[in-house]
Order: sequence, then C-alpha cells, then structure tokens
Amino acid sequence: MACGNCDVLPPSESTPLLAGDSSSQALVSSPKDDWWSELWLLMRYSLPLIATYLLQYGWCVIITFLAGHLSADDLAAASVGMTTMNIFGFAVFEGMATALDTLCAQAYGSGNLTGVGLHVQRMLILMAFTAVGIAAVWTASPWILALFIKQQHLAVMAGSFLRVSIIGMPGYASFEALKRFLQAQGNFKAAMCILVVCTPVNAFLSWLFAFKLGMGLKGAALGSALTNNLRPTLLLLYIISPAGRWSHKCWGGFSRAALSISKWGPMVKLSVAGSAVNLAEWAAFEIVAFSTSYLSTKHLAAQTVLTTISVVSWHIPFSMSVAISTRIGHLIGAGLVSTARRAAALYGCIFALIGSVDGLIIFALRNHLPRFFSEDPTVCTMATKTMLAVSVFQVIDAFICFTNGTIRGLGRQSFAAWVVIAVNYSAAVPVAIWLELGPSGLELNGVWIGLGSGMVVIAAIECCYMKFLRWHDCVESAKLREG
Repeated sequence: MACGNCDVLPPSESTPLLAGDSSSQALVSSPKDDWWSELWLLMRYSLPLIATYLLQYGWCVIITFLAGHLSADDLAAASVGMTTMNIFGFAVFEGMATALDTLCAQAYGSGNLTGVGLHVQRMLILMAFTAVGIAAVWTASPWILALFIKQQHLAVMAGSFLRVSIIGMPGYASFEALKRFLQAQGNFKAAMCILVVCTPVNAFLSWLFAFKLGMGLKGAALGSALTNNLRPTLLLLYIISPAGRWSHKCWGGFSRAALSISKWGPMVKLSVAGSAVNLAEWAAFEIVAFSTSYLSTKHLAAQTVLTTISVVSWHIPFSMSVAISTRIGHLIGAGLVSTARRAAALYGCIFALIGSVDGLIIFALRNHLPRFFSEDPTVCTMATKTMLAVSVFQVIDAFICFTNGTIRGLGRQSFAAWVVIAVNYSAAVPVAIWLELGPSGLELNGVWIGLGSGMVVIAAIECCYMKFLRWHDCVESAKLREG
C-alpha cells in the first residue's frame, strides 16, 4: 500500500543507479515546496504557451474573418471546411502530439534525456504515415461532405478548401512534434517567437490570395497552408543554430531505435488515446454544425461565429493544460507523487477561475464580438442571443482542460478517451440536436446547452478517476518505459 506522504518510491529493480543530470532535476524541482512557487512555475510555463496556441489558431480566425467579408456562403463553407480539417486532420495530429506531453516530459523527469529526442523521432515517422490517410480523405471531401450537407454547393466549396489545405499538412504535423522537443526541456518561448513572425505572414498571404489575386476562399486556404510549412522550417533553424544549442543534450542523433516497431507500443497507445479524445470532442461540434445547416445557412454561419469565439477562449485553458501536462509528467518521471497531487489540487482551482473570467468577458462583449466576424445583421443577432449559453460553456470547458491535462501528465489518456466518447455520443450530442431541432425550439441555444451538460458529466467522472487512481502506478509505468 502506498504511503500517502512519501514522494519517492522505494528502490526497485528498475530504479536507475545514477540520478538525472542537474539541469533536469532543477527543472523538476521547485525552489520551495509551497503554493506560490507552484503558481509561479505554472505562470512561467503558461504565458508563452497561451500566446503560442492563440497565435497558432490565428489561421482559423483569419480565414473566418476573410470568409465573412466575402459572403455568407463563403463563411458557411469555411465553417464546414475548417471543422472537417480540425477533426479529420489537425485534431488527430494534436492528439498524437499529446503523447509526447507524457513521454517526453516523463523521460526528461526520469533523467533519460536522449529519450526525449528518440520519442520525437518516432512521432514524426508515425505522423508521416497518418498524413497519407488524412490527405486521401481531404482529396475526396467534396463527395464525402455532399452526403451530410443539405446545400450541395457548400459541400463543393468546402471540399475545394480542404484540397488546397493539403499543401500545409506536413508542416502542421511536424511543428506539433518539434514544439514538444523544446517544451519537455522547459522552453516554451521558442515556438511563440516563431508564431509571432508567421502570423502576420499568414494574414498577408491569405488576404493577398483571397482578395488581390481573386482566389476567394481557396486563396485564404493557400495562404495558411504555405505558412504552416514555414513554421517548422524556422523552428528547425532555431534548434540547429547556436541559440538552440542548449537543447542538443536531449538529441542523441538519428537512431535506428526509432524504426524499431517493437518499441512503438506506448507511443501508439497514447497517440490513439489522445487523438480519440480530440476527435470525440471536435466531432461533436462537427455533427451539430452540420445539423444547424438544416435550420438555414445563416444559422450555420452564426454557429461558425460562436464556435470561433469559443475556441479562441478555449485556447487559454488548453494552453495551460499543456503546461500542467509537462509539469505533472516531470514530477511523475521523478517519482514525486505527493508534489504532483498538491499541484493538481491547485491547478483545479485556477482553471475554474480562468473559465469564469473567460465566460464573463464573452458575455460582456456579446453585442460586439459577432460583428468582427460577420457583416450580416441576421447572423450577428442570432449569435448575440446565444452568448449566455456560450459564456457558461467556457467554465466547464476550462475545467475539462484541467482534468485532461492532468490525466495526460499521468499517462492515462485511454481512460479519458473512453469517457469522452461514451458521454458525448450516448447523451450530449443527441440531447444537443434534440434541443436544437426538436419541439423546444431552442435552436442554437440548444446546441450549447446540450454539449455543456455532457461536459459536466465528463468532468465529474474524470475527477473521481483521478481521486481514486493510485498515482504510484503511473510512476512505475514511467520507470519501466524509460529504464
């Protein structure tokens, strides 16, 4: 039976004879074992990550803005195209990359520094294989989308958007993996600086192709695709430059071990689970987005505006969840169980506060935010009337980021995947569509009430799981993998 007050497990056959180097121990350990030092560490990790993910999501905001100033049909098609891209593409790659939040952080915390680079190599290979299948789906998207969307011309427009976006797929995936190489070592600023450069480039190219060269929505997609490939190029240049030389301690060179399929088990398992969580969450939005097209094109456009606002807000707690995944992973890798539990308790309170602040801001600006994305007065009115439900949604959405981030740090993504899939598709999505299209007549409000109710259930289940989980087992799993 585990000792509730012991941080370090007793020695076993898998205990390393030599402790990790001083740099990794310094990163894992806080200067003081108190709330304030943990809060300061969270802020130091989170602030650059928030900027990173908000800037990274800028492509979606830019396209929504440009499409909204092209026409209502372009905005609706962009909604379908981007939602499909996020689910059958970016959500998969981001979910796969969350495996590195566990593997790289725990490897670094355990002192296996070159294991960080080895995990990244394996992930890049796995992502390359995955990209082939995703590209095939995007290529066939005009015909696939036509099976689900009532307005056939929107399916064709969205499909063309996806075909052009294939150009940027390799860059998006590799950037997600390379970010983790630096983040596991405590550097969260390099990717942010790269995106500070790339975001205005993205805006300029998308505007140039869409308006000046008359390519419309496809031009906006091309601008984003080219920028997606620029980001990992600049990040690689940073890593190999003298400025990034400090990170080379975690790079043991290209290794044949990366090609050993027998060693891929943990990475594949965590990648599938991470992608399943993302897919289950984003697919829920995809389904209800498609369902709004049965109300009208303007309802679909308004849902696009609301989803964009919500996702921008979500990137704040999600970015912080990446920070806590790294922190919990470091602590679990080092065997500091009690410290990890105390940190998680603090994080839960902070995430609830962040969600409340996000919701209040959105509600306070409910009459102004929709006008930024659309010039159509009907679309803006529909969006404004739904803002209260969207604002409340932010609170539970932020708390879900906390639970998922902690579970990733523990390496237990599989549990989260099963919970999200079961709750979303047995209850949340059917209830949302019934409230939207059924006799209640709630329309867009029904979408957000239904999905939000399901997320309350998910949060409650995941909290109970973390409460009763034996965290020392997570330490043993990390030792067996990295030993």
